[in-house]
Amino acid sequence: MALLKKCQCAGECQCPKEYTAQGAAKGKRTKKSGQSPYFVGYKKHTLRLWLMVKGKNLLIPLVSFIAPANVHEGQFLSSMIQNTQNELSLYIAVVVGDMGYISSDQKMELRKQSHTAVLTRVRENMSPPREYFDWGCPECPEGIPLSWDGYDPDTEMHCYITPIDPPACSLCRLHGNCYQEFYVRSLMDEHHFGIIPLHTKVSQRLLQEIRPQVERGFENDKNKLYLNRFFVNTLKIARILGYLSDACQVLLLFADMKTNTKAKAKRAMKKLYTQLTFDF
Repeated sequence: MALLKKCQCAGECQCPKEYTAQGAAKGKRTKKSGQSPYFVGYKKHTLRLWLMVKGKNLLIPLVSFIAPANVHEGQFLSSMIQNTQNELSLYIAVVVGDMGYISSDQKMELRKQSHTAVLTRVRENMSPPREYFDWGCPECPEGIPLSWDGYDPDTEMHCYITPIDPPACSLCRLHGNCYQEFYVRSLMDEHHFGIIPLHTKVSQRLLQEIRPQVERGFENDKNKLYLNRFFVNTLKIARILGYLSDACQVLLLFADMKTNTKAKAKRAMKKLYTQLTFDF
C-alpha cells in the first residue's frame, strides 16, 4: 500500500497524497514485540458480550463499526451502547475497554446518561486523589481503609462503610460515636471513582481476567476465519468482511463450537475469499 499524488502538479508540491487503498489511513495498534506500533488500513471496533457457559468464557459480538485506522475508537462507544439498547433491548451495565477509552469526559457522559460503567487501566501518572493515596481507597478520619458499599446514581455518590468488626475500630477514640458511613463523589475522579471504583476487587478482576480475553478473541477471529488472508483495499470490502466475521462468530457460538461446524465455517470462508478475489 503506497502513497500517491492525486493532483496534476508537475514535480514536488504540497498537495496531500492518498493511499492506494480507498479510505485507508495510518493508525496505531496494540504494542507487540517485533511489530511496528503503526499500520495503514482499517480498524474494526466491536462491542462484545461476555458470558460464562459451562465453565467457558464466551465473547459474543453485538455491534461493530469499521472505519479508517486513524479514527479514534472512543468515538464509537456511545453509539455502540445506544444501538445495543435500542435494537437488541440489552442494557449495558459495564464496559471493559483498553486505553483508547480512557477519556474522563466520555466516562462521565456514559455514567450519567446510560448508567454504564467504563473500566480501563490508568496511566502511571494518574494516581488517585492525594487523600486516598496510601490505600487507593477512602479512609475514615483515623486512617482505617473503608469498604465500598455501592453507588447511588441519583446523588452520584459512593457509600463506604467500615469493615465488619475490625480490631482497630474497637480501639478507636471515636468508637461508639462513629457513623461508620462515608460518602465520595464520582465527579472527584472519573477514573478511580466511576460507577465501580477502580480499587475494588470487581474492577481489578474484570481488567486482569476479562480484558486479555478480548485481545485473544480478535486474534482468534483472524486465524479461525482466515481473515488475515484477505487483501482489503476499500473501506466497503472491510465493512463487509467485518460484519461477516461477526455473523460467523455468532453462528459458531450457537452451534456450541462443534468440530464439524468449525470445519464448515473454514470452508465457507475459503470460498468467500476466492469469490472476493475474482469479483474485486
